[in-house]
Amino acid sequence: MTTFREFRRTHDANEGVVLQTLPVAARDFQGERAGFFTRTIAAVIDVVVVGAIIIGIWIAVWLFLLVFNPLVDYGMPRPGYFVLGGYFLMWLYWTWTWSTSGRSLGQNLMGVRVLDRRGGRPGWKLAALRSAFCVVFQVGILWILVSRRNRSVQDVVLRTSVVHDWSTGTSSGHVAPLAQERDRVADSRSRTKRKAEQVATDIDEALHHRHGDDA
Repeated sequence: MTTFREFRRTHDANEGVVLQTLPVAARDFQGERAGFFTRTIAAVIDVVVVGAIIIGIWIAVWLFLLVFNPLVDYGMPRPGYFVLGGYFLMWLYWTWTWSTSGRSLGQNLMGVRVLDRRGGRPGWKLAALRSAFCVVFQVGILWILVSRRNRSVQDVVLRTSVVHDWSTGTSSGHVAPLAQERDRVADSRSRTKRKAEQVATDIDEALHHRHGDDA
């Protein structure tokens, strides 16, 4: 028996059912490469999320130590520890989100997804490499401003892309522009209509031949 998750996964990837529920304003952009500002806003959201996690971890550790030894003044850790921890957690966060769903929280809010060169979700190795590249070389995103295909330096080197995608599918990761999906559906309906007309014509000819033989 097919579960609802399997049904949604299959139709998101192949049948395009989810595309019919896209916001009207987003339909023309579905599957197109995301621009500089969209991707920058998504990255800023991710940085804020990771920063909040770092602060939360520090508060939790401070409270834990305070319970066991309340007389010791631990003070604030050096800023370098926060920076190093932030870099590591950012790398880990992007690696996990890109390899599992193709997008982070910020990218999900902005309606974009990371794809590999085949148009699918990045694997663990590619996600880890791309994440490290983005963490170490943040200015690579500026290449989008001069790229005709809206690709950052990371995208050019690793042959990845970031596209607009408001669908909910996460397994296959394949994203087709809505225009292509409409053409595919239209072609399918046209073929079905032609087959129906051909069947009707065959039946009509058979009836005419039968009446002719009876006469």
